[in-house]
Amino acid sequence: MSNLFELVVRAPGGALRNIEVRAVDASAARATATHDGLQVLGCKPRNGTARAMRLGAGRQQVDVATFAHELASLISAGLSVTDALKTLAAKERVGARRQLLLDVVACVMEGLPLSAAMERQPGRFPPLLTATVSASEQTGDLATALRRYAAHQQDLRALRDKVSGAAVYPLLLLAVGSLVVAFLLGVVVPKFATLIESAHRDLPWTSALLMAWGRFAAEHGWAVAGGALALFTAVAVVVRREWHTGARARWIEALPVIGPTLRQFRHAQMYRTTGMLVQGGIPAPRALQLSSELLGRDDQQRLQRAIALIHEGRGLSQALEQAELGDPVATSMLTVAERTGELAQILERIAQFYESRLQRSIELTSRLFEPALMIVIGLVIGAIVVLMYLPIFDLASSIQ
Repeated sequence: MSNLFELVVRAPGGALRNIEVRAVDASAARATATHDGLQVLGCKPRNGTARAMRLGAGRQQVDVATFAHELASLISAGLSVTDALKTLAAKERVGARRQLLLDVVACVMEGLPLSAAMERQPGRFPPLLTATVSASEQTGDLATALRRYAAHQQDLRALRDKVSGAAVYPLLLLAVGSLVVAFLLGVVVPKFATLIESAHRDLPWTSALLMAWGRFAAEHGWAVAGGALALFTAVAVVVRREWHTGARARWIEALPVIGPTLRQFRHAQMYRTTGMLVQGGIPAPRALQLSSELLGRDDQQRLQRAIALIHEGRGLSQALEQAELGDPVATSMLTVAERTGELAQILERIAQFYESRLQRSIELTSRLFEPALMIVIGLVIGAIVVLMYLPIFDLASSIQ
């Protein structure tokens, strides 16, 4: 079955173009473009193909970090790649995962290298793992490369857990506050509106507006509930679509405090992943291209410009700086790496620097955002309660 891929290529005259190629996998798409005399700078599946790959990966639910670590352990113990894969398949309890490993075994027994066998399973194995295995096949040290990849995945998972953990409490606070506001507006206010309406008192315009909403909700309860459900469904669909397409980066990164923090998180992932790939023997431009999926949409375009500058003969530090992807610290450290040749180690240190700065940004964001969110939710709930009780106070004073 062929898939549609979008390629960023350089024509013989030097012009950059975006083309679409239909092929079985990314390697075949690259080969087609190269056969036509084009230099491939980037290759990614189109939206429909990417979605199909994601769905396929979701069906298998392969934990690539565990898979890489276990495969490396078996190979280090003296098993061949085929025997190691058969062993992993035999211990697998989920039928779909077992069949996936057996499919890889069948491809390897046909004479294909492990990386090519992984590419035969579209969407099942990440491109980073396939590229790492492909580079290790040239050096003959597959077990070390797999251990390096597993450690890299654990580091990225720990970094993501830090960011996710910092977001749990604000999201929980927002959810609880929204439920309280919905309960007040949907249940309490309609009952108060019915009670106050029987008193026939003149109300302040703010309270009158709130009571008008209460009367409407009391008379059209099912319509209000249906509208709230439709709104919740629409928001969920939009959030899910933005999450999968990546377009969320453009508006999230524009937020005052959250945007820069998210961008630091993505840059830390990019530098750590690039360092891991370079250490495995993959050239820097190819490593950057494989790491581009970790960035936001705008930064992906900047990275493509940086890769084009590298192919033109610019240094890595200069290319990233001109593409607005390297701050002064990263540029200075990469300049040192270009002199010493220790690019992988320097990229790892840059990632560590970004992660330490990210930790400080997360702490600062939490200290600012959580109290601000509590104040806003408290003001909204307090305003509703005060506007409900103003007519009661007015009625009580008239009785006295």
